[in-house]
Amino acid sequence: MKETNLKLIFVVTAAMVFSGFSVRAADTASVRHESGEITWVDLNQGKLQLRSDVSPGKGDIFEYRITQNETRVTDPTDKKLLTVEDLWPGQQVKIDVINGSEEKIVQKVVVNRNKKVYLQQAYGEVKEIDEAGTLVVAERSKTGVADRVLSYFIFEPKTLVVMQSPSRKPVELLVKPGDIVKVEFVVKNKKQQAQYITLYAPTVVSTTTTTIITTR
Repeated sequence: MKETNLKLIFVVTAAMVFSGFSVRAADTASVRHESGEITWVDLNQGKLQLRSDVSPGKGDIFEYRITQNETRVTDPTDKKLLTVEDLWPGQQVKIDVINGSEEKIVQKVVVNRNKKVYLQQAYGEVKEIDEAGTLVVAERSKTGVADRVLSYFIFEPKTLVVMQSPSRKPVELLVKPGDIVKVEFVVKNKKQQAQYITLYAPTVVSTTTTTIITTR
């Protein structure tokens, strides 16, 4: 009787172990891994856009779906519990995307430890812009009156994010001299590097502010 019980316990235990391996293998096979820099997050729409840093598609921007319930956000140690509200443009992340989902649902986001930098803003009229990555803006005051200050920016044409106010969703727009824009930039190596450009209607008046985001 004791021998029968021992055999039964062994069989049940072995089945549980192999079952656990099968479940983990299935979970691993059901997702694909992507990584890159977040370029845009909209929690209301439940969307995240990522500039991929892996091939194929390196440098291209892809859109994914995130939700409070379906998407788990953590740090590289997997000890710090975060939420989708902790996701910001500029962050370097690794994501697990559920295979077979047309909406590209993100199951998990791992946020790399990034230093914080100041993302500054300038508002005014575009005076010059070229494909080589040079932008000149005549800044405007808080009242909308044009100042005589010309601000010079550099940008990377392939990675510059352009938006149409009031939306924060990146779109394909042609920025040209005479356009009223808000330029969000960082200062690196004593140069103002534009990260985002928001195109406004000519009558819009904005203020110049400074915000903090997480980036590389």
